[in-house]
Amino acid sequence: MKNQIKLFCIALAGAFTLTACGGPKLIGVTLPETPLVLATGETATAETSYTYDGETPENAQPEVVYTSGDAAIATVDENGVITGVAEGETTITATVGELSASRTVSVIIPVESLTAEDASLHLADGAAALAYTVTPEHFTGELTFASANNSIATVDTNGQITPVAAGDTNVTVTAPNGMTATAQIRVWDGPKELNLAPAKTEVTKGSGTQIGVTDEQGNDVEAESLTWASSDETVAQVSGGWVDVTGTGAVTITASTEYGVSSSVELTGVAPAARPAANAGATSGAATGGETYGGGSAPAANSDGTLHTNWTLYADGTAFDLQNQVRASAGVEPLTWDSALGDIAWERCKQLLADFSHNGASTAENIAMGPADASTVISAWSASSGHYANMVNSGFTRGAIVHIYDGDGCHFWCATFG
Repeated sequence: MKNQIKLFCIALAGAFTLTACGGPKLIGVTLPETPLVLATGETATAETSYTYDGETPENAQPEVVYTSGDAAIATVDENGVITGVAEGETTITATVGELSASRTVSVIIPVESLTAEDASLHLADGAAALAYTVTPEHFTGELTFASANNSIATVDTNGQITPVAAGDTNVTVTAPNGMTATAQIRVWDGPKELNLAPAKTEVTKGSGTQIGVTDEQGNDVEAESLTWASSDETVAQVSGGWVDVTGTGAVTITASTEYGVSSSVELTGVAPAARPAANAGATSGAATGGETYGGGSAPAANSDGTLHTNWTLYADGTAFDLQNQVRASAGVEPLTWDSALGDIAWERCKQLLADFSHNGASTAENIAMGPADASTVISAWSASSGHYANMVNSGFTRGAIVHIYDGDGCHFWCATFG
């Protein structure tokens, strides 16, 4: 019995020596100093390490007890797996005997989705906020913003975009968890609004009209800088704001800037007026003070103040035909009678009674005083180089001839061209 007791005591003493005296002693427990950041529902290991007073034993597995300072924010299990529960900050502690170490854990609400909207900014309008959507709205942390080209547009820490120069760039918004969204930003210059003002909205087939353009402040816009389009090119073609009407019917003319600002106007192509008959009106003996072409006031008084009390005004289709024969002989296309040019010639004839000159001319014209018939006036113009040049000018496609008799034996003629 004594021998058995002795053997038991020796074995117990040997076990005590291996643990207490023969192996390395654990002298420290550590956790990373860097705070651990977790999203709600995210997990991470504690990353516990140990320090011994000698060589670290193989497969050293001290019995560690893990605790959380606030399990409502983050929990930790017996294996050191930490789980984020709710937004906030707490401490996770690893304890081995009398040794312990702690690490701060921050739990955040992560961004789940992030989008940004493209924007178009006028250079003169100043800064505008980037439109973006982030979910959830109450995420933890701050968004950051960056422009791909600060020479086109800059963006501040609050997402305010300031246009710098016309062009395109991207603005990127980044969430704390690295999620990004990018918006294309176009900075543009020029008119914000186009106002179109055609010289006339009813245009005779074979003629044209110029469309004037102003911006939102009433300033002139260079028509050549715009892109023009016709809704029906069988009726009208347009370039640089000039509309050539080659058909009849309604047509929409549209002008656009390079940045998409546009405006339209409706025009109507109308059939040309029928060429007046020869000496439309009367060559003599017409009603005193009567008019047979156009309308409006009587002719102006003579330079001495006397009035014309017996005058006749008429369009002359015969002269117009003879003029086209001259053009044909020169190999030039005939003119088309244009009622608007007829109106101009009609007013000019009345002016010529008082002032035989080109002072009142608003378009290319030939004038004559004296010839009593169409053949004589066309012959006279054909014999004059300047008048003949107008008659056979291939750049003219429209025209009219009007004749006035003053009642005192004198005839005045005006041919207009366009």
